[in-house]
Amino acid sequence: MILMDLDQNLFYILPSSAYFPGSSLRESVIGAGKSHHDAERLAAEGLFAWQHQKYDVAMEVYSHAISLYGDLPFFYACRSLVNTALGDDEGAFYDYQVAKRLDFNYHNYLEWRENEGEMVDGEELLELDKKIEKKAGQLQLHINRALLLVQHFNYKNAVLDYTVAISLEPSNVDLYIARGAVYLRMLRYDLALQDFNKAIAIGGTSATAYLYRGKLFVWIREYNAALADFECSLSIDPLHVAVYEERAQFYESQDNLEAALADYTKLIDLVPDDFYIYTMRADILERNHNLNAALEDYDKAIAINPHYSDLYQYRGVLKERIGDNEGARLDFEKFEELEGE
Repeated sequence: MILMDLDQNLFYILPSSAYFPGSSLRESVIGAGKSHHDAERLAAEGLFAWQHQKYDVAMEVYSHAISLYGDLPFFYACRSLVNTALGDDEGAFYDYQVAKRLDFNYHNYLEWRENEGEMVDGEELLELDKKIEKKAGQLQLHINRALLLVQHFNYKNAVLDYTVAISLEPSNVDLYIARGAVYLRMLRYDLALQDFNKAIAIGGTSATAYLYRGKLFVWIREYNAALADFECSLSIDPLHVAVYEERAQFYESQDNLEAALADYTKLIDLVPDDFYIYTMRADILERNHNLNAALEDYDKAIAINPHYSDLYQYRGVLKERIGDNEGARLDFEKFEELEGE
């Protein structure tokens, strides 16, 4: 793996710190001003103010941090949480949207914070609790309960079940990947990375382990390491659809349209009946000014899924660009018809 210094990577350090306002992952009151990096110091100051119910001070700290580090989703998420506590739903939603755009895992984290502890235990979950009480040490029961707990936004207990499962079968690569995936939802990037590293160490032939670690490296902006992991994953499984999808989206985010186009084309070869991939490739073709090829992809997408209204709107806009006003009108009418249904 490519060597990197994560001690200087704020996209990794800040979420791993659990310095989020109200985070149950950091229960003790901390002192402000003890961190080495200015961004860490601001995160600590914001949390310190929150813990002392000085919400106006916390808002000032996070807003100042955003003015200095506008590309870090961490401070937008923190300010969103403070806005929520203050009843400013509009401000909270704006900050949430920015954080989500910068790193989609922040959507998962804030969704967890909103729903944690509010989900009522389902009958299936209660039944699993009883089975585990009677049959302690049953691997599959702990895995099943962990999956249900994730659905119930009970991530901390899901982690506990995966940890028990790992103690029962410590060489099971999939368990480390599953627990790491939950840590991603909790924005504990440090613990997720440990699990993915362990999965790779004990089973270097796991394409999925490299995929997940590569995705994490994309989120923390370690792009060379991410691409290296995607390559490792594909060397193990050259037909791994999820890797091509992740890498195509990464290339697209970096405006490497030719590389993105190649991966979307490979995806279409692998799953030719997935209409969504045609729309993704059509968007790349349109950005490359290859409008006729883009139109052909929208035609194929609609042939696969003629009931998806947005496709007609996308194709209508494209037809307007190439001067087919009548075709555009018909597509917009079809869009309205399907929306009305």
